[in-house]
Parts: sequence; structure tokens; C-alpha cells
Amino acid sequence: MSHSLAAARSHRAALRIACLALLLGVPAALSAQPFGLWTAFAGDGTMDATNGRLQIPDSPALNPTSAITIEAWVSLSVPSPNQSCRSIVGKDYHTAYWVGYCNSGSGAVLRSYVHGTASQFNGGVIPNGPWIHIAVTSDGTTRNHYIDGELVGTHAETGPPAGSTMPLEIGGDPSWVYSPNGLVNEVRLWNVARTQDEIRSTINVPVRSAQPGLVAVWPMFTPNDALGGHDGTFSGNIPPVLGPPAIVTCGSSTVSALCLAGKYEINATWRTGPPGTATTGNASVVVAGPDSGIFWFFDSSNWEVMVKVINGCGLNNQWWVFSAATTNVFYQMNVTDVQSGQTKIYFNYPGPPAPAVTDTTAFPCP
Repeated sequence: MSHSLAAARSHRAALRIACLALLLGVPAALSAQPFGLWTAFAGDGTMDATNGRLQIPDSPALNPTSAITIEAWVSLSVPSPNQSCRSIVGKDYHTAYWVGYCNSGSGAVLRSYVHGTASQFNGGVIPNGPWIHIAVTSDGTTRNHYIDGELVGTHAETGPPAGSTMPLEIGGDPSWVYSPNGLVNEVRLWNVARTQDEIRSTINVPVRSAQPGLVAVWPMFTPNDALGGHDGTFSGNIPPVLGPPAIVTCGSSTVSALCLAGKYEINATWRTGPPGTATTGNASVVVAGPDSGIFWFFDSSNWEVMVKVINGCGLNNQWWVFSAATTNVFYQMNVTDVQSGQTKIYFNYPGPPAPAVTDTTAFPCP
């Protein structure tokens, strides 16, 4: 590791601590999805009314009657085997819907209820630590669990979604006040069962305007609904809202990460196993230029993904991210603007050859 990169890493570590003091009133530039700003929950594995959660008053719209989709970005610590399940979103699991995670002995499993306790379903593994996107859909006939846009579990339903007069809670449930130990961002509730393609189409972009079937969006750096109809209130023991640290430069490229234009740090992971299985490996850098670079997965002579950043500030006031790949395996590419702290995540799903990324609105110019 070069001296400049080591210094940057050290600076970043210090700023991670400093970011604990961030307040709710932050510049709009930091609110990009995913990971612009988020709420940290500090559940300790006990059922306690003082556990932190976001509470949204009941209303008819929060009780879909024919179909439902619940989405969120999360970064979670897996509970130990002797600890209880943790609530991510709940409206009284006894009678209505709930999404959370439970220790299965070999990791955490994604669990959902859609119409009370009899509707429990486990499907999909929650990894310990990294940011992932989760989604649960039900049309009254079939329930699907998705992680990072991939189907990881399917369940035959015995009825449509059910509601309750209880408040909706994020980071809790009126009947299961076990807060998660981790971070929650961009929670969305729909009264339709979104398809896989629909989930993927908005997986890494913020949703801030009305769409067919969209009930509410809670970005989680504020207790309010981004659509304005279902604002909530933070309650209990909840740490400050967190945001990513900002540093001056990413230094220089390494064997595992590109540093492009001096401020865009790019890394990637890849997987050859089925959806829901662990990452196979980390992408390695084989070529690194000032504004572009290339990753390999299996062998340094077998190049897989080329990526570049383009200064489009004079055209649309945005930095662009373009990539091209010669692979059909699953990969996740993370691009972070270390100066603003924003991250964009791009997925390639297994099967057909990876499509090109031509994101001309990736990051706003200063």
C-alpha cells in the first residue's frame, strides 16, 4: 500500500468516527440512494420499549388488501444463535405483515409474515455486514423474497395481505420490539406485488415521486415520508443518523480497488453460485489509468470488467459512470465518490452477457 493511500485510509477511519455526530439537517447532495444517509439501530437482542424505531401512525393506505411489496436497503449484524429475531418493518406480525431476520444456526435468514403468525416464511440468507437490498412481495397467491434483485425464496400463499390498526414501525413491530443491530435506508411500501424486473429497475436510484402502487418511501435520514403522506416519529434509544465519511482523495489504485479521477473508489465482488449464496471472490485490478481501469475475476490474464468515469459537468452537471464487461457471472460493482460520500451500486445478474452501464447521472458535480 502506498504512503498516500495509507494516509487516506487513516483519514477515512477518523472521519467514520466523526460522522457519528451528523445531524438530520444535511445537504441534499448527500441523500443519493443507496447509502447517502441512513439510520443506525442498536438493538441488543432484548425486547424493550426503549428500543429505537420509526413509528408511522396507522392509515388505510398502510394496509394493502390485495398485494404488497416491502423494500429496504440494510446493513446488519447477524444475531447470535441464542438471540431473538429482529424487526426491520412491522405492523403487528400477529395479524398483519412483518419483515425481519432470524439466526438460523448458520447465519441469518430473511423472514416475513403477510397475514399474521400462520403466514411465516423463511427464504434467503442475510450476510453479516455488507449493504444489501431486500424485497418481499405477495399477490395473495405467491410470496417472493429477493436479495439484491435476485429471487431467493418462493412461498405459496393462503390468502391476501392483512392489515391492523397498529402503527407501522421501521426498526420494530408493535408486537415484537426487537430492533435490528445495523443500518436501514430507503424503505418502500407498495400496494402491488412488484416483479423482479421492476425491483431491479429502481434498486440503486432514489424514488422521490408518486408511482403507480407506491404508498410511501422513508429515506431514513428523516422520519418523514418522501411522498409526504405518511410521516413518522423516531422513538426510543436510537443513535444519530449516520452518513458516509468524506475524504479529499482516494489516493491511488490498489490490487483490489481503482481510484479514478482522484476521487472515485471502485471495487467489485463476483459469484458463481446460485442466488443467495456467499460471494465467491473479490475482483482484482489488472489495469489502472487515471480515469479508467479493468478488473479480473478468475485469472489475471482473463479480464472481465472495464470501467471509467467521465466528467460531464459541462454537459449535464453530472459525473458519468460507464462500464463494459466480458462475463455472464453475477457481480456487484461499488462506485464511491469519496469527497461527497455517495455510493452507487451496479449489479450484473447471471445468465446472459453483462450489459453495458451508461449512467450519465451517477454523481452530481460540486
